Amino acid sequence: MLIGVKLDIGFHENDSYRRLFGHENVFELFTRMGIRAVETAVGPETDFAALSEHTHLCAAAGYRVSFHPYTELTPFNPAYFTRANGRGRHFHTRVFLAAEEAAERQGCPAIVNIHGAAAPLGEDRAVLLDESIRFFTWAREWCLENAPRVTPVAELQFQPFADEAVQRIGDRYDELMEIVTRAEVGACLDFGHAFMNAERFGRPLAPQAEFLEKIVHIHCHDARDIDHYPLVFDRVPWRRLLSSVIEVGFDGTVILEVPPENFLKAGGLDALARSIEKLNAFAAGS
Repeated sequence: MLIGVKLDIGFHENDSYRRLFGHENVFELFTRMGIRAVETAVGPETDFAALSEHTHLCAAAGYRVSFHPYTELTPFNPAYFTRANGRGRHFHTRVFLAAEEAAERQGCPAIVNIHGAAAPLGEDRAVLLDESIRFFTWAREWCLENAPRVTPVAELQFQPFADEAVQRIGDRYDELMEIVTRAEVGACLDFGHAFMNAERFGRPLAPQAEFLEKIVHIHCHDARDIDHYPLVFDRVPWRRLLSSVIEVGFDGTVILEVPPENFLKAGGLDALARSIEKLNAFAAGS
């Protein structure tokens, strides 16, 4: 498996990243730590020229790049796949083409990890599920024809808090399984989301065996008051979850999906180093 981290466009100019890394050369630091991949967030506001430059820098330094579009509560979200005058298609085709460019530069396929539909509570959940399936089916078929080295995958979502007036399709294993099975795409298992869903709503922490076989990408992080923290609190049983996926043949990328602000809250660069050391030690013994 490859170990990767979240790395945003313009990280070298971002105050939080600069506070985290100091004067270190980021890519040299990553290489020393054993980091081999990066995942970059993309949104409707993204400058795609800047994304291309970012991808070039990461691939040239030897890192495998994946993308993570985020469109919740915008017209570009899969919830409005057939209702927003093609805006969601246009945005995601730009992401897929950027990922195809990344795949060419890095010499291997590129994953685009996407959330299913998210919409206000009043919308029909069955309709939103169907929209998600239509979206991922289209994404797979479009990539096969136009960006053959791109792999769109569907991520386990974070179930909303009770006071949030939003619903997220794919925040339960059975629902996400329906999406990946009917749309014929792979799944991203987010350990932190699984943990928080289990803690707050009593959802199963571990997925069923047939779901494990669909996993092609992983987000790994710990939890404190919320998730997306470095692996220093030992709340999320990530070793057990990762073992179960590896047992069925997983050999993909594990992204330590932690924003720089949460590294800083949990010990700074030392928290990053300790997290990567734990993942490397696990990989060496698995």
